[in-house]
Amino acid sequence: MGKILRLIEEKKRISAKLSELLSRESIERAERDHHSKRMPRPCGITIHTGIGCSYVCSYCYIYDMGLPVKVEPYPLEPLEMVYSLSINPYVIPQKTFVAYGSVTEPFLPKTKNLALAYIENVYKWLSLPSQVSTKCVIDEALARGLKHAEPCISILVTLTTIGKSKILETRAPEPMNRLNGVAVASRAGLSVYLFIRPIIPGVTDKEIDKIIELGVEHRIRGVVCGSLRVTQQILHRLKNKGIDISEITMRLPKTPKTMSQQISIKVDDIVSIIEKKARDYGAKFFRTACMANVDSHNDYCFMCSLGPCGNSRKRYDVNHNDIAEYLDFIGLKYKCIDIRNDHIIVEGLRGSTKVFAIAKLTISYTSRTMVKMVPMN
Repeated sequence: MGKILRLIEEKKRISAKLSELLSRESIERAERDHHSKRMPRPCGITIHTGIGCSYVCSYCYIYDMGLPVKVEPYPLEPLEMVYSLSINPYVIPQKTFVAYGSVTEPFLPKTKNLALAYIENVYKWLSLPSQVSTKCVIDEALARGLKHAEPCISILVTLTTIGKSKILETRAPEPMNRLNGVAVASRAGLSVYLFIRPIIPGVTDKEIDKIIELGVEHRIRGVVCGSLRVTQQILHRLKNKGIDISEITMRLPKTPKTMSQQISIKVDDIVSIIEKKARDYGAKFFRTACMANVDSHNDYCFMCSLGPCGNSRKRYDVNHNDIAEYLDFIGLKYKCIDIRNDHIIVEGLRGSTKVFAIAKLTISYTSRTMVKMVPMN
């Protein structure tokens, strides 16, 4: 059995074992949940630990998505969440990246224990490389819990501004307290990165030196950047907080047409400045969050044009027979498989669009290489 099918079979065994442990009600709840169906984002499959967020940061887009200020724990139990992921056709054991904290703060009092249980059980059963983004203050107990749950977990601590945090992040922990938590987590042996996201032009760029200097002083492993996504609502909120939004609007590729439409602004020039500053301070720099996940797990990835990232000695080479066996197994007809140094091409494909998407992600995540699927003309 080839490398790809071995992982598929492992996933089936995990799913079968979990189905023996769960009730019929739990299985049905997990099967209905979107974690069982969703395609991973570039950073990996996002796992929701709660619904809503009580921090109410002025630049946050989740409220324009209809998510509430009052947070509630996500309705799946830990093993239900793992089962849901185990039947997701896009998720591959050991290979798919996991990201916690995309639409909520994972470590709010109401969700912290559940978040830790998700992290622990997802890693225990599926061995997925995990990453969590947070604005919370990591104390010694939380650091121990994270180290126990996933020893190599990548932790992103968000720091967008220091000087204007009381205006833009009124309910979130103060930046200096977050940085103290960075030091605590680092001393516990965790890989902690400064998450400069979102970059707010006219705010973040004016504080870069101070932000990175303080991060290095508090033992960050590296710096990760991310752009600002704006909606009409976010622009209104920022303007009402006294932020000069002209610095933002001039970077929009297009204007949001609705109150909730999300548009990412262009910040490549600021990212380049942050990269230089980070390197000047002796810190690693990553343009995307998944790069820091690769780094903390001493892994390898070349699934996009920003690669290759990480340790090339950890490359999981797949050969022609591995791919051919997998494509035959799922019933996807093809004419040619071309494996090159930096990407894989599968040509002459016949099948459904969904099967194409599943096959592309499966081959890409398994090989950690870019994959191009070319349908038959």
